[in-house]
Amino acid sequence: MKARLDFLLRATIDECFKKGVLKKAPLPDFVIEIPNNPAHGHFATNLPLALASSQHRSPREIATIIIDHIKDERGLLENSEVAGPGFINFLISAKEWYGILSDIVTRKGDYDRNRVRSGERVLVEFVSANPTGPLHLGHGRGAALGDTLCRVLSFCGYDVVREFYINDSGQQITILGESILNRFKQVNNPEYPFPENGYHGDYVLSLAKTISEEIDLEKLTEEEAIHVCTRKGKEILLEEIRQDLKRFRVAFDIWYSENELSSSGLLENTLEVLRGNGLLYEQDGALWIRTAGFGDDKDRVIRKRDGQFTYFASDISYHLEKHNRGFAKAIDIWGADHHGYIPRMKAALLSHGIPEDWLSVMLIQLVKLWKGGQEIKMSKRAGNFVTLQELLDEVGVDAARFVFLTKNHDSQLDFDIDLVKKQDSDNPVYYVQYAHARICSIFRKAGDAGISIPEKPDGLLNLLSLDEEMVLIRTMAEFPAILAEICKTLEPHRLTYYLTALASSFHRYFNLGTKIPEHRIITPEKGLSQARLTLAEGVRTVITNGLRLLGISAPQRM
Repeated sequence: MKARLDFLLRATIDECFKKGVLKKAPLPDFVIEIPNNPAHGHFATNLPLALASSQHRSPREIATIIIDHIKDERGLLENSEVAGPGFINFLISAKEWYGILSDIVTRKGDYDRNRVRSGERVLVEFVSANPTGPLHLGHGRGAALGDTLCRVLSFCGYDVVREFYINDSGQQITILGESILNRFKQVNNPEYPFPENGYHGDYVLSLAKTISEEIDLEKLTEEEAIHVCTRKGKEILLEEIRQDLKRFRVAFDIWYSENELSSSGLLENTLEVLRGNGLLYEQDGALWIRTAGFGDDKDRVIRKRDGQFTYFASDISYHLEKHNRGFAKAIDIWGADHHGYIPRMKAALLSHGIPEDWLSVMLIQLVKLWKGGQEIKMSKRAGNFVTLQELLDEVGVDAARFVFLTKNHDSQLDFDIDLVKKQDSDNPVYYVQYAHARICSIFRKAGDAGISIPEKPDGLLNLLSLDEEMVLIRTMAEFPAILAEICKTLEPHRLTYYLTALASSFHRYFNLGTKIPEHRIITPEKGLSQARLTLAEGVRTVITNGLRLLGISAPQRM
């Protein structure tokens, strides 16, 4: 609906320019929004205020000119009026709202499926956990965020590729092998020293047991044993990561290995290109890249004095390779501790002529887990964090995914286990799912009464005249704009907010019938019952679609 109003306003301004009632000028940015006060109409725009500087006229005068020249041949508007210092308030005709409800129940799962962006390839890289331990809460939040974003982008017509970057190279992986071997040796010699920076937790001991049962580590030299423990440990943990993500309903198209990137010669080729462009120089025995001239606060080391490449070196090579694969846009989801990494990465890409907006980076803030009013900080298995597996065992996939998306990714999240296990309105995922289950129950009762929605219910929808009914339709009509906004802002949490608001409106509508019998959905009047069932079906459709995009089930009974 907002898009149609936007089109009508732009056509009106063009008409005003042609007739000379407004001076032709570039159209400024303007907004169309839903007023906080319903008395101000269904939509309002600041377009007259935005035009005032170029027209040298008062915004209210411009607003009157716009209203006088609107050609609303399809009857979209019921009323338009000038408001305040120069806003225009619009009231949309009832038949247009009914048309949206009819479209929803007709298209069902395809409602607002958009193919306008078809062919625009987007690479989303998320989770990308080091295969040195199990997934924890932060990884879970990133997985829910990335997967939901991919689902929404795909639904809206983007060609989305999901990628997991496996950090399987470097010192951290070697330390994993050393930790496993030392735990193995401590079985017979508890005093055997453990690496100061080694990986702790029961999972390391479990890996040592599994690997030693397959391979006789005692027969190997220490170097050979570390190599075996490193390779096998990485393989086992990576498979566990895959299984955890599968359980969490997250799948990837590509698992990209850092180790393979290094061995392929791509890193060396990247360095040659950088050197050929005059972007590398030697200083203090290290190799540096000139990023300061491209927006970074200083130049960066890409090869240390000991000859080891920094992670930045491989990350530059990796992102250039992403661009070479032909993606129109890349989206990375990183932990909040990587915030300082963003400008240097964008600077490195800019040095290759890749625009800053090609790469978008989303940072995930910490997750705090609470139970019984106390923060949970430890895990028997991991040693210093709660694993995603433990959380799913406790609350299930639906609750975890929903709660992870109840706040913007750049805000710290408090995850209350007790809250999401409640079967009441305080539990956000239960509240939304219960709206869906409640509608399914209504349809079962309607079936028992022999009432169903006609194939073409349009002629009955004018019977929907309650304020609560029109509010529901208008809320459903916002669904397309919500998805478009998520694609623009990369903020999937907007979908949980929206579904909660829609569920709340429906629960209020349903409860109205418990107080006033004639306001029940199933009434003695068949036509009115069919109209209200159509409304309920519209709500069920939008909730189903929204939950599916969140990767959450839509239960029929609760």
